[in-house]
Amino acid sequence: IRFFMPSQYSEESLPRPKDERVRIITVPGETYAVLRFRGSTGPDAVAAQKQRLMAALATGPWAAAAEPEAWFYDPPWTIPNLRRNEVVVRVAPREPVIPPAPAAPPA
Repeated sequence: IRFFMPSQYSEESLPRPKDERVRIITVPGETYAVLRFRGSTGPDAVAAQKQRLMAALATGPWAAAAEPEAWFYDPPWTIPNLRRNEVVVRVAPREPVIPPAPAAPPA
C-alpha cells in the first residue's frame, strides 16, 4: 500500500511511523496517463481497461514508458458502480518522427 503526501511535506516534517515495517521515502516526480473507471476490479475487467488506456496512447504526444498498473481506492464492499478505480501507465514525450530531407537536385 502506498500513501502519497502533499508536496509541502518533507520526510523530516512527517511524524515517525510507530511500526518499523512502515517506511517513509521520497519518490521522484513522474508523469502518468490515467483512465478512471467504475465497476469490477476483476482480472478481465482490469485487462480490458488497460487495453483501452494503451490504445488511447497509440497516437499522440505521449508514449507509455512502463507497463500499465491498476490502482484501487475503495474497500471491496463498496458497490461496484460507486468504486473509483484507475489504470495508469508512466509516460514520456513521444519522439517526433522526422521525415528524411528531400534529396538535393543534381548539379
